[in-house]
Amino acid sequence: MSKKLLSCFGRRKDRTSRVMTPESITPYSALPNSGNRECQQKPSLVSQFSKEVTDFSSQYGSETSISYTACNLAGRSNIYPTYGDFTQACVFRTYGPWWNDVPSSRKKFNKRPADFCSEDFIEISFEIEVYPCKIEIWETYNPGAVVKILACDSSSGSDVDSGKARWQTLWQGEPEECPPKSRIFSPPLTNPFFKTKLIRLEMCSVKCRYYTELDCVVMYGSLQPFPDIEHLYLQQMDEYKNYSEPDNYVYMITSRMNQLSVEAGSQGELPDGISPIWENKEGTVPVLEPKLDEEEEQTDGERLEELPPLETVETTQDDIIVEDNGFFDLLPEEVIRLILSYLELSSLFNACCTCRLLQKQCSDSLQYTELNLQPYWYKVDSSVLENFQSKCGHLHHLNLSWCGGRNSTVSTAIFDTFLQSCGKELSTLYLANCSFVNSDVMKSIASFCPKLKDLDIQSCFKIDSTGILHLQKLPSITRLSLYRTLVDVHSLTALIKHLGNLEVLNIGSCTTINDFDEVCRALGKNCKKLISLDLWRSRTITGVGLLALADGCPDLQELDIGWCPELRLCSSSLVQLVQNCSKLKKLFLTANRNVCDRDLMAISANCRELQQLDILGTREVSREAVYGVLQNCTKLTMFDVSFCMSIDFPCVEAWKKEFPNVNIKKSSQH
Repeated sequence: MSKKLLSCFGRRKDRTSRVMTPESITPYSALPNSGNRECQQKPSLVSQFSKEVTDFSSQYGSETSISYTACNLAGRSNIYPTYGDFTQACVFRTYGPWWNDVPSSRKKFNKRPADFCSEDFIEISFEIEVYPCKIEIWETYNPGAVVKILACDSSSGSDVDSGKARWQTLWQGEPEECPPKSRIFSPPLTNPFFKTKLIRLEMCSVKCRYYTELDCVVMYGSLQPFPDIEHLYLQQMDEYKNYSEPDNYVYMITSRMNQLSVEAGSQGELPDGISPIWENKEGTVPVLEPKLDEEEEQTDGERLEELPPLETVETTQDDIIVEDNGFFDLLPEEVIRLILSYLELSSLFNACCTCRLLQKQCSDSLQYTELNLQPYWYKVDSSVLENFQSKCGHLHHLNLSWCGGRNSTVSTAIFDTFLQSCGKELSTLYLANCSFVNSDVMKSIASFCPKLKDLDIQSCFKIDSTGILHLQKLPSITRLSLYRTLVDVHSLTALIKHLGNLEVLNIGSCTTINDFDEVCRALGKNCKKLISLDLWRSRTITGVGLLALADGCPDLQELDIGWCPELRLCSSSLVQLVQNCSKLKKLFLTANRNVCDRDLMAISANCRELQQLDILGTREVSREAVYGVLQNCTKLTMFDVSFCMSIDFPCVEAWKKEFPNVNIKKSSQH
């Protein structure tokens, strides 16, 4: 079907969409997920490429370039069906398990839904709103990373730009390990209840052998709702009507539990008009006598006849004592609390609605020492924070990443109130890609989170230089991510002077820093405990900055100086760095064209703890020098030699057999 539809497109770049008539395409009944229902009027189908990338979490390319950037996902295909590494593709920042095995890896939250594994996202808009019936994702290198597809509804008075839109998951799956060939990925979609022109893809590349690359996205949809959609919508309305039936308590409660989410009330209340299942309409509680087993009934029949009948005890709401809590009454509160601590958030809410005992335990602030709302980003708004505020008196770790992207419904004032109430014990705070984060939020963090150690504000573009300086009040910070922020050199160097305990710093792709050497000098002078530094695409760093790090940060274990065009390693700065920083476990020298044999010999001689090394694009290294690294760095697990002129594929294949514990990467353009 896809070939027939795409054949209708012209080859002009400005033609990204076209309305199809039933005569020019395969009938709707033949489409996947369309069912076999007959309809009197066949809906008109639209097939369109994406028009624009509206938001994303990370990208491999530079903010000022179009090579390997997220914006390449907009428009028509440029690569497919070719398989390989091409600059015209959309590429994300990380791949594989490597980024989870280094000091800079983020804290793993325990209460995380089992089906949530997303690491990156990208949102793309289309020209025409449709009811989508099929979405094609054209993957041209290391496919298998797409794990979720969502659609945004901007109708019924909602406005995407004002942050009042709702989202529906069209498909969700697991990351795959796919054969090395391009493919058009088109999973079966859930029937949408609304028109959309905004699609979100979520990615998890943990099983990818190398960077996954996307070429384009095509959406097929109808201008009118399909019969299946209307049928499911009416069916859903009938389920809500069942709530008015007074005698069907079990059905009502189980239905409610299945729909529970972070939108539920702070105390886990049941829907209006519904009483708990242990309480009937008259406010009485049935008291059940213990039941004898069959053997006791046969031998003690007389005693059984003497048992009193079922009694009904008159009581008031305040006098109700729940006798049957599934034997939880027999356990100490500490044991119940421990059992419930293993539940992720939605399961905890479900348990909250089963009985009063569990409602009390599930509302205990000790169940909310960590709060991970990233999996529920599309449901989080100011009211959610208000509901959690009463529960989070002992909050230590908070993850709000992606909650309110560029169209946030979280109020800065509400977040300020939340931190004022719940921030006194907070040590971890993740706010990646949160548009509500601005300088006022930074002031609140500095004022109400005195114990904060780990802060992630990557891709928060509303923080100015004054906002960054508020963090001077938090000398306890040990981990700070400023990736893709607008921090400048003056505010950053002033901040560094107050962060003597800093261990991990990410300032990759910070385009407004015009002197990275000055930043490195400040780090070398003030941050002696630094173990991880990400300088990815730091355009102005030179050998002077490396020497400052070599002299002042001897405990470095992780350094990324990939794609730094002003870095001239022929000045022996890299040699001195690896001599002074012998604890290095990860060293990325990506696209530093001046890396030579002398540098690799110094690495193999001094970095015996090295686990990951990237020399992609290096033109002046020989096979002998690379082989020396493989021989001497015995803890090496990943070695990227892509686009190294002297390293060919037969050589790489031979090394893979000789060093089976090392994942040697060699990218290509087939």
